[in-house]
Amino acid sequence: MGDLPKVFRILGWVFLALAVNIVGISVGALWMKLGPATVDLLLDPANATIWLTTALTFVPAIGSFYAAYLLRRREARQAD
Repeated sequence: MGDLPKVFRILGWVFLALAVNIVGISVGALWMKLGPATVDLLLDPANATIWLTTALTFVPAIGSFYAAYLLRRREARQAD
């Protein structure tokens, strides 16, 4: 594996750790403020902004892992 795919994988893990911490802390803060009503709020389909924001939080990690995958695939094709 070359250097660039390795950098993208490490960056992906960093982004994933940050995203998990952001989402976890946000849900924890919401739980401390509202208590058990947080579950109803999070599962409410009308609250699309929470789901969209949560999905967008994980996009850099997914993109970084995918870029590493594409670079590794390209390197393997060039080696053949």
